[in-house]
Amino acid sequence: MIRLENAWENDMERWPTELSPEAVAEWVGQHFEATLMEHLKMQVIEVSRERTVVEMPVHPGIIMPSGHVHAGSMISLADTAATFAAMVTSSRELKLEQKPMAVSISSQVVANVQEGTIRAESTVTHPGRTLVAVTTADGGKLLALVNSTHFIRP
Repeated sequence: MIRLENAWENDMERWPTELSPEAVAEWVGQHFEATLMEHLKMQVIEVSRERTVVEMPVHPGIIMPSGHVHAGSMISLADTAATFAAMVTSSRELKLEQKPMAVSISSQVVANVQEGTIRAESTVTHPGRTLVAVTTADGGKLLALVNSTHFIRP
């Protein structure tokens, strides 16, 4: 069995539940280093029960030869925002190792860009105990609409 050590494992055992959306975003930035979020230069802006917002600048690490953003990068951004939305929506206190895992992602990329910052805004459409459904779209120009379902370990 292969076990990957989580970046937050030795620092904090539980997801912060009593912080403002901005403070949770700052906490995430400090506890999710050396993950895909860092490599793609994602920045968590807001995490709350109402919505989660994550941004990513357009940079050479996420573009295709045409200069447009790779669709996989868009979906990774959406999945990140959706996972945090599912996390804070859970009605039970979760340990970080119970964090929601995407089990289904459906995406429609409708536009693309070559510069600027792309933004994913996620809202929970079904806050179940073990399955959480989330919809994610860009807050400005719509680039993609992503629906995902996340499993929360019992």
